[in-house]
Amino acid sequence: MRRHLSTTTGPQRLLYGAAAGCAVVAALMPVAMSGMARGLAGWCAAVGVYQVLSWWLASTFDARRTRERAQSLDQPNVVILVSMLVVVAMSVVAIAMLLQQVKGLSGLERAAHIALGLVALAGSWLTMHTIYAFHYAHRYYIDQRDGTPDGGLDFPGKGDAPDAPDYFDFLYFSYVIGMTSQVSDVQATSKEMRRITLLHSVLAFAFNMLVLALSVNVVAGAV
Repeated sequence: MRRHLSTTTGPQRLLYGAAAGCAVVAALMPVAMSGMARGLAGWCAAVGVYQVLSWWLASTFDARRTRERAQSLDQPNVVILVSMLVVVAMSVVAIAMLLQQVKGLSGLERAAHIALGLVALAGSWLTMHTIYAFHYAHRYYIDQRDGTPDGGLDFPGKGDAPDAPDYFDFLYFSYVIGMTSQVSDVQATSKEMRRITLLHSVLAFAFNMLVLALSVNVVAGAV
């Protein structure tokens, strides 16, 4: 089982998450709740499974295994990457609509709906940047394999294994962009990596602005 999980691709992890989400939706069918809330609960389960599998890979793979895995598996499909970003955007729209419903609720039901919306929003944020982290890792080591010495990213203090970047380094790079919409001490050195980082930064900024707008909406509806 551990061997199988260590070779799973991004789409496979998303498939496992989707299966978990469908199972949660099916389990909640008898529960008296709106279809939107039931769907968001399934989304939370899906991204939870995806995050657990992704962080398990990050915690168990050192730099050597990260490089070998990135170079042996197919590069993440651009269509799949775009599709996941669309799913995240759709989930944010659903969260916004759900939070609009809380104005007609009160007590525990109101608190539960707000909590569900916030958990789903956090899951969407984590999913977007985790997908990008694995995309950066694959692009970095595939570029090295194809003749780009630095892989398009300059990590401070990097060297040969085990000091070469592992999945945690790419998670760090991706999450910093997600929080600040800019790079920190890791620099993009290739044209292709700068384009990927630019798109990621724009999406991160738009997502963070949406989070702020939803937060203001929740606060305004609570007073």
